[in-house]
Amino acid sequence: MENRNCPAKRKRLTLSKQTDLHGLNFLSLPEDIVSRIIAGITLKEAVRMSTVCSTLRKAWIYHPNLDFDISTVPASSQHNIMQGLKRFIDTVNFVLREHSGLALNRLAVNFELHKEHANDIDGWVSFAISSKARVVVLNFSPYLGQHENNYSFPFHLFNDQNSSHLEVLRLDSVTLDPSREFCGFSNLTTLALVHVLILQDLQYFLLRCPLLEWLTIRRCPELHNLHAAEPLQRLKFLCVQDCAVHRIDLLAPNLRVFEYRGGSKVIFALSQCLKLKTATVSFFIEDNLGYIFTEVPKGLPHIETLRVEMTVNTQIHGFMKAPLIFMHLRNLIMNITFGNVRRLGKNAVLQLAYLLEAAPFLVNLHVDMYCGFECGYRPKKGVVADHPHHNLKDACITGFNGNGGQVALVKYILRNAVQLKRMAVDPRRKMLGQLVEEFEGRMVAESELVPHDRNGVLTILG
Repeated sequence: MENRNCPAKRKRLTLSKQTDLHGLNFLSLPEDIVSRIIAGITLKEAVRMSTVCSTLRKAWIYHPNLDFDISTVPASSQHNIMQGLKRFIDTVNFVLREHSGLALNRLAVNFELHKEHANDIDGWVSFAISSKARVVVLNFSPYLGQHENNYSFPFHLFNDQNSSHLEVLRLDSVTLDPSREFCGFSNLTTLALVHVLILQDLQYFLLRCPLLEWLTIRRCPELHNLHAAEPLQRLKFLCVQDCAVHRIDLLAPNLRVFEYRGGSKVIFALSQCLKLKTATVSFFIEDNLGYIFTEVPKGLPHIETLRVEMTVNTQIHGFMKAPLIFMHLRNLIMNITFGNVRRLGKNAVLQLAYLLEAAPFLVNLHVDMYCGFECGYRPKKGVVADHPHHNLKDACITGFNGNGGQVALVKYILRNAVQLKRMAVDPRRKMLGQLVEEFEGRMVAESELVPHDRNGVLTILG
């Protein structure tokens, strides 16, 4: 039987004035079938349907998903900012005034609005509350100006009786200022905050959402510490990106996936999250390769799959110092850009050899690098002592341009990974979404790496 819930197989019903509806009596269809038809099309299509079928003239007032964005405004009004804004607000008010308020699933507003529109927005949120909407989206971007113009989310409209229906809340370009007396969202599972001004300690809000599973926080400049005094028992996914956060300290016994992107060496204090097995860490400042080797194993000790994105402009201080250990790491994917060779020194790329020592149980290693060094630079022999690795089976280096450090790194892996089954070298790198061949890299790989492939595991891709 066909899976009707599969997005790939779901067919959208679109109607126009040329659609022939003669012989099709919608009134004879069961009510649940009509509801499914209405739910499977957009609000705009439901309104269009009402113009071609008199029996469904009011069908759109039962539409479960009310999505309002720039397309809500006629094209003739989009070029006049004030006219388009008024038309948008009037249209939303009209639709909500005519809507039945029954079986509402989602109310989403994606339009540039500010605090001066609070009366109207409060009315829309009140409608969502009274209609028991599961999903509320307030996205007032592309406004990226001063936060003092933000609309403030109306916590005062919620109480113990009406707040239990909300399951998903997505806010963009608003102010979040819950009082200590806020009742909380007892059934909220997903919270996304983007470009949100957070005025209170976020933990008081989070602890009042006991079923929260997915938490995303992006571009929230006033968030300096993400912590909670009590466990977030249901949290499974945590994403913090482009915030000024200094410390992430949570006890989340069911957290499984963690993503961080930022420009500061944040302190991760997630060692008690025993189920946290997958993490992505992206840094865009210099001198952070040493941080990956030292602080990340300390803050994320149970990680099995780690993806790292970074730019390196200097060499690790204390290059010969042994790093801390990733005791559980099995899969490591690195996207790394090396800076100026004069600042890095000849051993810059070869310092990645410490990955094998830092992750003794590593099975899969993929390093995608951009390295603009001249091929003539060669690390000194013996600068990194051989250290046999007994678990690495699959290694891949892309962006290989024949740099001396890259050559030394591949040779090191071929010598020390005693269980290696496949070593792939790709002399291509991505530029503007396209793969660009590094011809010098291919020549160097064939002349300097192939002779050292004693076990026949080396593959030159491309």
